[in-house]
Amino acid sequence: MVAHLIRLKLVLLRNSLRRGAAAIVGMVVGVLYGGGLVLTAFAGLVALRATGEVEQLRLAVVTGGVVLTLGWTVLPLFFFGADPTLDPGRFATFAVPERALASGLLLSGFVGLPGLATVVVGLGLFVASTATVGSTLVALAAVPLGLLGCVLLSRIVTALAASVLGSRRGRDVAGFGALALLVLLGPTIALASGGGVTAQVLTRVVDIAAWTPLGWAWAAPAHVAEGRWTTGLACLLLAAVWVLVLFLGWERVLSSVLRNPRTVSSQSGSARGLGLFARLPATPMGAIAARAGTYWLRDPRLNVPALTTMLLPAALLLPAITEDSVLALVGMPVVCGYLLGWSQHNDVGYDSTAFWMHVSSGVDGVSDRLGRLFPSAVMAAVALPVYAVLGPVLGSPWSLLPASLGVAIAFLLNGFGVACVTSAVKQYAVPAPGENPFTSRPGSAGLTLGVQAVCGAAVTALTVPALVLGVLAWFGHDWAAWAALVVGPGLGAVVLVVGVRLGADLFARRQAVLLQDLVSMR
Repeated sequence: MVAHLIRLKLVLLRNSLRRGAAAIVGMVVGVLYGGGLVLTAFAGLVALRATGEVEQLRLAVVTGGVVLTLGWTVLPLFFFGADPTLDPGRFATFAVPERALASGLLLSGFVGLPGLATVVVGLGLFVASTATVGSTLVALAAVPLGLLGCVLLSRIVTALAASVLGSRRGRDVAGFGALALLVLLGPTIALASGGGVTAQVLTRVVDIAAWTPLGWAWAAPAHVAEGRWTTGLACLLLAAVWVLVLFLGWERVLSSVLRNPRTVSSQSGSARGLGLFARLPATPMGAIAARAGTYWLRDPRLNVPALTTMLLPAALLLPAITEDSVLALVGMPVVCGYLLGWSQHNDVGYDSTAFWMHVSSGVDGVSDRLGRLFPSAVMAAVALPVYAVLGPVLGSPWSLLPASLGVAIAFLLNGFGVACVTSAVKQYAVPAPGENPFTSRPGSAGLTLGVQAVCGAAVTALTVPALVLGVLAWFGHDWAAWAALVVGPGLGAVVLVVGVRLGADLFARRQAVLLQDLVSMR
């Protein structure tokens, strides 16, 4: 069964590359982008091993191992997510022994670009752990335990997070959790930039991490290399027990899902009336805007990222307060405008196969393009003025308010204009409605990175005139601040009009192609 599941994962990965040239290009981009970072890390670990400095090797291996484990635990919640072929709910109708299924799904997690990158980094950590014969023998067991712990934590965390987001209260708790992370992010950045992190502090942090479940496996060879056999073997034993506990937890989560397959959760309370559909105009654009707004209110694939986007600029408050950074205060509306505008670039992808209703209804492209912008536009109408005024209230010069607001609006409108075009050209895979919101399609990471990079670069390039005026205002040219408030929204409005027109034409010509792409992503 384990071998069968691994073969199935390889077949699915191979088939994902047959969807078209875009999938292959995305895979190549992912390999080039991620592969460079992975090979750099591997080469660094090998070079460090050549120095023979046991203390430096210990710091590097424990730090690298802990970061790798945290990456597998946290990053799937915010970026590429868990592979949907590993979703336990897909196997609810198969009479497969739960333990064999748990083992197969665990090992198949190493199949794919993230798994391959993890194995390469793991090999680098193993090489760095071979300072002595004893540490090499211990590393033969410790590194595989560490890698298994990475995948197990990822599977458990994403499964539990999907369960939490299945209810309205769970989404509220997740929102407060995201806010807490943002609050902690500010002091961390301020501490690091202010010189509060020294070599002694880092060494102390690594020493503490080595005695946590995240560091047991990675610290065991280092302890043996330093001659502390008892400590090293104790860490190895604790790592084995930790992986066993995680596997039992993963098996329990798997059993729960198989016996109670996840379905789309019903919303708490009964909806009264037609909601946004009764409040917006009874026109094609109004209907699309109401549909988009309803999605953003109720769909955890959209409302959780929307909440994070709204709160992320607030993280600049803490560096501004702790370090008296005026630039952080001025940058809040700018960051907010960029994120809200850029976030619409893959909006059609979230429609999934329901996009057929847009095709069959014959809706015109302008109504579709503008209607989809409604949720982000409403959030921007509230967030941009609040962040722009909050900066001067907390200490930034009032003379910079027009510049910060003008650049923010420029980023927003330029982002909308670019999104109107890109969402009519190419979508990348996102979780389907009712699916685990933290999943991603096999082989889609490269395409995702490519589309996002192109969109981000286009938005930034179009905003250069407003950015130049904003920089001039920062250096004391008051006229440039007011010029930015005029030029930024003005050029942004032109980009939006052009983007809507061009996107509408592309939408009219490519409706069938878009629907075909969305169906192939299922």
